[in-house]
Amino acid sequence: MAATIQRDARTVRLDRGRLVVEASLDPFQVSIHRAGGPVVESLRLGLRGGSGGERLIQITEGVVPEETWEPREAVSAAMIEDRPGDAGEGIGFRAAAGVGTARVRVAIPGAERVLIEFHAEPEPFRLEAGWRAGTDERVTGLGARHGLPFDQRGRSIRLGADRRYTGPDCPRDMLAEGGIPQGDYVPAPWLLSSAGWALWAETWGPGLDLDLSGERHSISQLAAAGPLRLHFLCDPTPAARLRRYLRLTGMPPVLPEWAYGHWKSRDVYEHQRDVEDDWHGYRNHELPLDAIVIDSPWETQYNTWRFNPHQFPDPRTLIQGMRADGVRTVVWVTPWTNLDSSDGQRPPDRESERLHARPADNYSEGALAGHFLRGRDGKAWVGRWWMGTGSIVDFTSPAARRWWQRQARRVLELGVQGIKGDDGEGYYLPPDARFADGRSGAQAAWAYGDLYRRTMQEVLDEVHPGDGVLFGRSGWTGQQATGMLWGGDQVSDWWSLRTLVAATLTAAASGFSNWSHDVGGYLGRMLVERCPKELLLRWAAFGALTPLMQAHGRFAQEAWRYDAETLRVYRELVLLHERLVPYIRAAAATAERAGLPITRPLCLVDPSDPRGWRIADAYGFGPALWVAPVLEQGARERRVYLPRGEWLDYWTGAPAVGGHDTITPAPLDRIPIWVRRGSLVVTYPRAHVAGGLGDSPESERPLEARLWGRPATGRAKVRLADGTVIRWKSGRWLGPPNRDVKFEEV
Repeated sequence: MAATIQRDARTVRLDRGRLVVEASLDPFQVSIHRAGGPVVESLRLGLRGGSGGERLIQITEGVVPEETWEPREAVSAAMIEDRPGDAGEGIGFRAAAGVGTARVRVAIPGAERVLIEFHAEPEPFRLEAGWRAGTDERVTGLGARHGLPFDQRGRSIRLGADRRYTGPDCPRDMLAEGGIPQGDYVPAPWLLSSAGWALWAETWGPGLDLDLSGERHSISQLAAAGPLRLHFLCDPTPAARLRRYLRLTGMPPVLPEWAYGHWKSRDVYEHQRDVEDDWHGYRNHELPLDAIVIDSPWETQYNTWRFNPHQFPDPRTLIQGMRADGVRTVVWVTPWTNLDSSDGQRPPDRESERLHARPADNYSEGALAGHFLRGRDGKAWVGRWWMGTGSIVDFTSPAARRWWQRQARRVLELGVQGIKGDDGEGYYLPPDARFADGRSGAQAAWAYGDLYRRTMQEVLDEVHPGDGVLFGRSGWTGQQATGMLWGGDQVSDWWSLRTLVAATLTAAASGFSNWSHDVGGYLGRMLVERCPKELLLRWAAFGALTPLMQAHGRFAQEAWRYDAETLRVYRELVLLHERLVPYIRAAAATAERAGLPITRPLCLVDPSDPRGWRIADAYGFGPALWVAPVLEQGARERRVYLPRGEWLDYWTGAPAVGGHDTITPAPLDRIPIWVRRGSLVVTYPRAHVAGGLGDSPESERPLEARLWGRPATGRAKVRLADGTVIRWKSGRWLGPPNRDVKFEEV
């Protein structure tokens, strides 16, 4: 059903379903109403002249905007500018703006969605939109915001350049400048508001600015990125608005079981023996293990897809040996092919040093065939990144994708089942670079990560259909729909853990369901030593209640290298996570079907609770659990807000009534967890996953079904990702007839 349009000399009105959009012509502004109530009020458009761009600080992957803006020119009085046949899609307007002409299109292209599209001729420096902010309005989303608040109201944000380290190791002079710039991992041009709207800015270029600090919200985009396209989603609940966004841009998939297990890696495995040391260390210390990630370096150079024979003399035997023991292999790559890898990490032996000083042996082939991003001169663009100097593969080219995938197949056919796709963020792509499809870096820099991810997932699906896993770092619209993501590099300090928990929640509110992080922090304490014991265990507890629990770092952070208590507690946390895998995958199936992520900020499940838009240190995990990580050094208890309803303590079974703060014990070996009364939670038996998930067919694994308190309706039901259904009704259990299930009531 198309929108109906009414117009007079001063206004235009579009109606579709519950939505009404009114556009006033003089001054030009747009308001959106749903079911008779205001949603977005007094949206006005403008443009600016200016100059400048973003500066990349290569050593920290920090991005610093360096722009000069001229005063804003408003789009004032407008006139209707219909095009034949367009009435059903919306209505067009033309207006004077500065020395040029602005063109605007307003449409209701689908249920609960309003599209406002705006561009100007001649092209200005920036295009802007601003609308009235509610007095008590809360706003979240924007991907993974690595800061302390969950609510982003009061902030000004440049997506891609927002992340700053302001933790305890930040020098004072840098604090005065706002902190140390770091790579903004997993940004997304998506806002979720408590005022009844959500916004997807359909843009792929760098330089997206948002000001949420005043009486009006504003969003500003470089005009070189193309038209400013704003999709306002007006479904009645935040979860429904998120679901609509994901249906437009890609639902998060259910991944293979081992993708939700426990993975281990080190920053550098100097030799094949070091990989075996981790593998056997897990076995000797009775720790579950599902995959080992061979991080950089492992290739002859960056990125040749060929094992360095001096570092890995027999990779086939290594991979097959681990696979026979139920441990998958994942290898690290980036989308760069290097001319010079001598600045990057490399094994310490002389032959490896010699190899890395030469151009990658696939570089000339890629350059001659035109498989790399091109510079202004039409030749392969060459740039510096954190592992050397090289060129970026152009995944808009079908030939380049096939070339890259052919190289990947050689490794995957050895038995490697996962790819850690590092890098891919838009801040490395210069604005004047050219893609094979004709777009520039200014238009498509942040679209690159999705192309990269999909290229890798395609070849994984070809070689390992249904069982290959992509593990990626970059984000933007659509990247929630491919593989697993992780939260990037963290310093091993308490501030970084707190900001990581908040980033996990804003990422979840942006639709990123398959999510992970480096347990213990990647960068180490003060960048020079391993994560301290207490922090490692608190971080591992958070990791146990994350979709994928993966341990990675620059230093020796294996639990058995600390002390007996650390090993014991770490083992129990990994076992907790492994046992929860069927519960996690059932939540992943819900995310794939309905968009509700595995990790659930309270605003998604109880949006009427005002605390739900502010809580940055506790979260729902699947449908039944409420989790409160311990985030303060030396704490042995935690104050936490317990959501409304009735709850049972996971560890003691003690009942609690929600809707207020509670103080709960938090010894070093325990993370506070509650279970919603009446919930049915299905796990794997401890003995079944003592060594990891292994290779048992999912539908044949033994299960434990636990009912936490009698449900008010007298019934409970769980559907697992493999289709298994378990029910409890009026004191009677109903489960699959040919499967080993242990039933229990708490």
